[in-house]
Amino acid sequence: MVWMVISANGVTKPRFVQPGAKKNFEHYIQKLLKPFLKDDYCRLYPNGHAVFHKDFAPSHASIVTQKFLSDQRVQFLRTQQWMSNSPDAAPCDYFLWGHQKNKLNKRRVSTLRGLQKAIGEEV
Repeated sequence: MVWMVISANGVTKPRFVQPGAKKNFEHYIQKLLKPFLKDDYCRLYPNGHAVFHKDFAPSHASIVTQKFLSDQRVQFLRTQQWMSNSPDAAPCDYFLWGHQKNKLNKRRVSTLRGLQKAIGEEV
């Protein structure tokens, strides 16, 4: 599993979730959100004007995750604001990830490390 942020201001490096890791809100906050806020948020959004657009994965939609983002003063789309199944509202889900998978499939990698390297190169 790979996680990254894509915006008009740039992209983050891909962050990989280790196989077998418990993908709950604690993992999401500690291993993904905190490093993003520490390493990339200010670089991508120096004025703090951004709206974080996440999907409805349980760890993303968790009340604890939403409280964490609010406490960090990160604006985000709340559950009620999300337009589910909308290609216009989620172009990454409906185009970008499929496009990336097609490019990666042409590379024919055979190891997890090779896949991670290929993802970094394609991004």
